[in-house]
Amino acid sequence: MRSVFFYFVFGFLLLLSISGCEKDPGPGGLASISGKLYVYDYNAFGLLVDSGYVAGERIYISYGENTNVDDDVRTASDGSFKFEWLQKGKYTVWAISECDTCPLKQTTVKQTVKITKRRENITISDLVIRL
Repeated sequence: MRSVFFYFVFGFLLLLSISGCEKDPGPGGLASISGKLYVYDYNAFGLLVDSGYVAGERIYISYGENTNVDDDVRTASDGSFKFEWLQKGKYTVWAISECDTCPLKQTTVKQTVKITKRRENITISDLVIRL
């Protein structure tokens, strides 16, 4: 028959092992990453036609070393976006846009961010796309 002390020690060690686990980057935390998308639109002659913050565009995020899309949000009317409820870790935030003069007819802009604090709110510099 095991003693009460054995179960106490076992429970204590189990609790320590659970609470000491390092979580992977991704959802489930209290941190956030925000920013804005700015677009320069050029015509076929290379002349600037328009520019500004763009609404309704998808912004993507990848967790850790992943190169695939893990989540996405759309930009607000002022071009802003925000990924909330993130764990500590490395993230890549990126935007893709169609571009007639670019290879494969698209252009991509990325920024890598590292969240180091549990409740950190990071604002990245503008994602700028030149079409």
